[in-house]
Amino acid sequence: MKISNVLYILGYASIIVSATNFLRGKTKSGQDQDVKERDGLFLGHWAPTFFILAKVAEDREKEGRSMLDFS
Repeated sequence: MKISNVLYILGYASIIVSATNFLRGKTKSGQDQDVKERDGLFLGHWAPTFFILAKVAEDREKEGRSMLDFS
């Protein structure tokens, strides 16, 4: 499996986990509610990073370069 595909999957997974945590925090009461909502928001910030890295990896794969080739 290509690394770009793995990064795209991680990006979508972080969106799903973020939404799940945020919505689960909305239904609970007490301090656990705030923690779940904050966890959801924190995980939601990972998605753009994964998508950017996936696009870079995809471009490098099309050029035939490895991720560690900086020349």
